[in-house]
Amino acid sequence: MKKFPGASFALLLSLPFSSIARAQEKSAHGNAASGHKHYSLPATPDTVQWGWFDVNEKPKVTVESGDTVSVETWYHALDKIKPSAEDHALKGPPMDEIARLRKENDGGGPHSITGPIFVNGAEPGDTLEIRILKIVPKEYAQNFNLPGKDFPTGLLPKEFLDGFVRYYKLDLAKNETEFKPGIMLDLKPFPGILAVGVDPNEPKEKAGPPIKDDKGRTSTLRPWKNGSNMDLNELQAGSTIYFPVFEKGGLIWIGDAHCRQGNGEVNLEALECAYKEIEIEPIVRKDLKTEWPWAENKNYWIFTGFDEDLTEAMKIAVRNTVDFLSSQKMVPMDRYEAYALTSMAADCRVTQVVDIRKGVHCEVPKSIFVTHKPAAHPAAAKKE
Repeated sequence: MKKFPGASFALLLSLPFSSIARAQEKSAHGNAASGHKHYSLPATPDTVQWGWFDVNEKPKVTVESGDTVSVETWYHALDKIKPSAEDHALKGPPMDEIARLRKENDGGGPHSITGPIFVNGAEPGDTLEIRILKIVPKEYAQNFNLPGKDFPTGLLPKEFLDGFVRYYKLDLAKNETEFKPGIMLDLKPFPGILAVGVDPNEPKEKAGPPIKDDKGRTSTLRPWKNGSNMDLNELQAGSTIYFPVFEKGGLIWIGDAHCRQGNGEVNLEALECAYKEIEIEPIVRKDLKTEWPWAENKNYWIFTGFDEDLTEAMKIAVRNTVDFLSSQKMVPMDRYEAYALTSMAADCRVTQVVDIRKGVHCEVPKSIFVTHKPAAHPAAAKKE
């Protein structure tokens, strides 16, 4: 089977909508009845790593395909960059301490990642479908840019020579936070990092510090085919993402929790937070071949591309979109038609520009397919 983001959607989307809907309902309500289990993975010094993926890390929980897992995440730098719970002025670590912590883990990411989760049956060459079921943030968040005079990070480091940090109290009842008096932001939480085990053929770095350290670990700084630091703000509760599997068991990590982010993430960070719980459902897909991460929610199919060159990232995302459209069976079309439809209907956005490898994602609205109403999770049809 040809490998591209939506390869077996061609088969799935040719099914009658009623069959897809019945399968979707069965999946949504049949977890306990079908014998699937629920697990919890708390954030502890044993389950959280700082800035590096290590495929030799012992799995912290082992699950079956279709089980659910509630994962806790920490704030950056192993939970050190956050305000004190009893400090009502929200005076967390100052910029000089944040800069010191950043240099302490130079080459790795600032991210605290929880995992890995081992999924029985996942083998290299499979696809791992991960459904994001629920996200419950903790009560604080922060945003900073590192001083441009010392760190070449963010989009405009030479224009922002000094560092800046601000901490926020989140109103979880109202699902909002105050940026400053007169500006309120609603919360749209999503994991900045959702990853599987690393690609052994990931290309050598074109910029920035080495991808791997002398222990063979892979930095969390860059997004790639295994996901990692994608910062894709569409990965909110109710969405699904599909990854190629590179390591036995898949190996899932979650971290870099965001509570809101604009596309681009231009000053280096989003509204960075941590989660009491992010509940996921990983499903091993033997029938689906995937090369690049792609996602969906109730409104869109979403195709990604990553490269140090933003134009190249755009080409990858557009090519993946064209591949999907030219292979789906709802309304058959050739690649020229798919290229044209991508130009007319797909919304290609700059995911982020601050993670060394830049990201683009193209969103195809499901609503344009008027003769067939796609389900939010068409792939659920394979679970009947």
